[in-house]
Order: sequence, then C-alpha cells, then structure tokens
Amino acid sequence: MRIALVSALFPPYAIGGAETVAAELARALRSAGHHVDVVSTCRRDAVSRPGYRVDEWEGIRVWRIAPWNLYWSFDKRDQNPNGLVRAGWHMVDLWNPSVVHPLRQVLDQIQPEVVNTHNIDGFSPVLWQAARRYTRAIAHTLHDCHLICMRATMQRRDGTVCQQELCGSCRVYATYHAMFRRHVKVLISPTRTLAELHRRNGWSDLPIECVQNAVEAPLLRDADLPDSGPLRILFMSRLEREKGCEALLSVVPLFNQMSGVEFHLAGSGSYEDRFAQLAVRHGNVHFHGFVSGPSKYELLRSSDVFLQLSECHDNAPLSLLEARQSGLHMVGTDVGGIPELIGGLQGGELIRPGDTQALYDVLSALAGNTESVRLQRRHRLGSRAPYGYRQMADAYLQVFSSLLPHSV
Repeated sequence: MRIALVSALFPPYAIGGAETVAAELARALRSAGHHVDVVSTCRRDAVSRPGYRVDEWEGIRVWRIAPWNLYWSFDKRDQNPNGLVRAGWHMVDLWNPSVVHPLRQVLDQIQPEVVNTHNIDGFSPVLWQAARRYTRAIAHTLHDCHLICMRATMQRRDGTVCQQELCGSCRVYATYHAMFRRHVKVLISPTRTLAELHRRNGWSDLPIECVQNAVEAPLLRDADLPDSGPLRILFMSRLEREKGCEALLSVVPLFNQMSGVEFHLAGSGSYEDRFAQLAVRHGNVHFHGFVSGPSKYELLRSSDVFLQLSECHDNAPLSLLEARQSGLHMVGTDVGGIPELIGGLQGGELIRPGDTQALYDVLSALAGNTESVRLQRRHRLGSRAPYGYRQMADAYLQVFSSLLPHSV
C-alpha cells in the first residue's frame, strides 16, 4: 500500500505527542512492508524552487513544504507572537493557497493510495481538496480539538474550560472546517470522548474509528520496581498553566514536613523556573527538567504515582499512556480523554481540574498506603495486555483497507 502520511510538524521538528504518534506510525507502517512517504512543513527560507525539499528520517522520505504565513508553527514558542499576529496567522490558515502547487508536485511523485492527515496547521483544509485529486481514501487523525476550537484545547482565554458547548467564535470556526468534511472519508480518534465532541460539532455524518495511541516503555519486572523508601510522585508534562502547574505548586509545599512523600517534577515550559525554585526550597522535591529516553523511563520505573492534572481537553497524553503501561497509580483530572484512560481502572483516581483540596486529600491517602500502592502495581503489570506500535499500525491498516475500492 502506498501511504502518504501528512503532519504539519515532523521530527526533528516536534512539539508534542501528535508528532510522536505520526512518526511512530510511519515507522511501524514501513516495518510492516508498506511504502510510506511523509509530507510536512518547514520555514520558507529552507526551500527554494519548486517550493519543497526532500529529507530522510529513519529511511522514510519526508517532503517538506514551506507555507506562506506570518511565521512557521514550529517557531511560535521562540518568537512568542502577540495576539494580533496569531489571529492573522489563523486567518491565513483557514485557506492557504500557497501550499496547493507544491502539494500537487509532491503528491504527483508519491501517487498515494491512502492519505492519512494528522495535524494540518499550516496546510489548512485546502490540503484535503488537493489530496482528492489522487485518492478518495483520505483519513484524518484527531489529536486535539483543532477542527472545532481555535486554541485546540476547548479553553477560553481566561483559562476556563468549555465543557460541551463551543463559544460563539469557535462555533463559526467549527462550522467552517466542517464544510470540508466531504473530502474526508473517515476520522480516526484515540478516544471516544474526542470522537463524540466532533460528532456534536459538525462531523456527525462521517464514520469515526477509535484507534488508541500506542507507547512502548521497557518491560518491567518485579525486581525492577521500588519496594522501600518514600512514596514517589511523578509529574511529567509540558510545564504550562493549562497542564495544572498552579494546582501542583499550591499542593506540593503542604507535604514539606512529610518524610514519606517525594515529588519528582519533569518537563519544559514557562513554569520551569518556578519548579526549579520549588525544588531548592523543599528537600523532598526534585526537578529533572525535560527528560527523554532512558532518563524518562528511569523516572517511570522508580515512581509510584503519576499525576495528570490537565485543566484543558487533553485527548490522550502520551506521558499518561506511558505511566499506565508502567503500572503506576494514576491521579488525573476529569476532563477531555483523561477519564477514559483512568476511570474504572484499579489504581486510578479522578479529581476536578484545579481542585487543590481533592489533590491533597488523594495524595495524603496514598502516602498512608505506600505498601498497598506498590503491591497493586505488581498485579497490574502482571495482567497487562501488550499494545504497541505494531498493534496501532495494524488497526490503522484495517481502516485504510476499508477505504480502498477492493474492500467494497
């Protein structure tokens, strides 16, 4: 099968979990024997005529197109554009004709049987119309609320979360994107929660297939797990307000005199300095900064409890999936797709976003039952069913095959 996988950003230019999922899916599809090309974006000064360049990642061709806009999405954090500039960027991104010609040139060479789009920021919905010239088998993967919310998080400027109903401006925004659904044959969503949000907001006439995101953490044995010492609580996230950083900063100092609790904080973002200062002030707090690879897996191995304190509509955070695969006791907020990943599981508890009292109460109770927390982790690891990149790719291939003419 010839597959064109389209992701606005792609390694080494990656910001979050969406790029990781796209990259691992591309690698797994290629390992399964399929011909995979990736189409992504880059800075305008990184290409010359004909408007794109070709890189290689893990043996996969990556065609990079440079959209015309006020800035490249990967540079947004460093440039920190003001609200007016961001609004202008979004206006251009509603329909960006600058990508049409290079897209056609690239797809002419790929000749895809299936096009799987992920985040389309920078390409705009014109991408789907351009892809229809080559195949009707177009599947779009939902990683967030980008198609129905301008901030993609269902969160207003003041930080409050839109629970079910969209605000006025996002209703217009969602209606606009839904106008292009005729070019897409199926949506793929990692959670039922995100699928239902889109069904209620303009995408009800398209099939939506739920395919879980995969992670692959090292296999843990009983001998690898901590069996003594304080309860180790891990918070590993982007360090931004919407991830629950303020709630954590309020609660951690309350455990300063409790020798049986230790906090490990990891990540990068605008709260880095405040977390580093917290670790300086409190002896039971350790700040690790951004971690990846062996350092990340060592934190997961040596911890007991994982915190996912998002206050926005997180879909399926990869760090939460890694913690679940590592058997950690999980404490999360009841928003977005988090309840779907935690709710109903032994070793999982939900609290309201920003509820510092509930967070304190839950962690205090766990600190009083450290031995039980560790015993339950061993039971979870012993009954864990394997689900990795290969299984995720197989599920995607079933969806792709259903869209091709021979499957009718």
